Amino acid sequence: MKTNRRALIVALEDAYNDGTTTPDAASHAVLAREITTTPLAGNNIDRNYIRPYYGNAPQAPGEKHVQVQVEVELNTSGTAGTPPPWGAMLRACGWSEVIVEGESVTYAPVSENEDSCVFFAHMDGNLHKGRGAHGTPEFTLNGNSIPVVRFTLYGLVSPVTQEELPNVTLSQWKKAPVVNSTNTELLKLMGADVAFSQFSLNMSNSVEHMSEVVGANEVEINGRGPSGSLQIEDPGVGVKNYFEVHQNAEVGTLKLTHGKTKGSIIDFNMPSIGIESPTYADVKGKQMLGINYMPQPVDGNDEVSIVVR
Repeated sequence: MKTNRRALIVALEDAYNDGTTTPDAASHAVLAREITTTPLAGNNIDRNYIRPYYGNAPQAPGEKHVQVQVEVELNTSGTAGTPPPWGAMLRACGWSEVIVEGESVTYAPVSENEDSCVFFAHMDGNLHKGRGAHGTPEFTLNGNSIPVVRFTLYGLVSPVTQEELPNVTLSQWKKAPVVNSTNTELLKLMGADVAFSQFSLNMSNSVEHMSEVVGANEVEINGRGPSGSLQIEDPGVGVKNYFEVHQNAEVGTLKLTHGKTKGSIIDFNMPSIGIESPTYADVKGKQMLGINYMPQPVDGNDEVSIVVR
């Protein structure tokens, strides 16, 4: 059995843990940079026996769920108004999807009625199924690198079975353009256009298996606390004083645009962010600022939006 013989197929469920939705290898396969499966994530329960001698007490299996981490290129479908191939996984992480035909697809976080998915993680001959799955995404766009999004999905446990690897179709996964000065716009950060070398956004969803509630065997999203980090070229305090911005607890906008041609553009929009105290960094002798930031909602479910156009 080989560690480089793996496959992942993911599909949105028609209803939560419906037990019938089955991802199709021809249309739901994921072209991954990494697939890491934890078959029985969770905890064990100590029995805590008191006996007149030393030694371990037995344990009982506690809360268990199947977890998969998958990293994919942050690409587009290549056609404006057609969802990107990672769109289904993002929806299972608590995002809505609004399609304007021929123009754009917009994603924004939601706080109720999240879509769920089913994933089949093939680890060579072992098949791990996760139903009723939700998750959380983390985006990374660093200079001179491939833009990526890493999903961590949590699903209800099914028996592990022996299965042949599926014959997947991966042509829907286009190559994402490299993050660089040709393909990526300057970062718009709180009223200034700045060059950058690092950008990350972690949505940090709180995903819980409700095992303590008997009769409620569900994996739920019950909160989120998005945050991110930036490394920008220091514009100098005469241009933009980010130290003062932090000291005055000011908020402002953040926008990142990657891609140049219609059908290959992705916008990250954050209408209100606060920043932590900037720190100095170095990139090949150039003075940089490292800044941690926190998106904040304005009217609710609007702290971040992603527009694919």
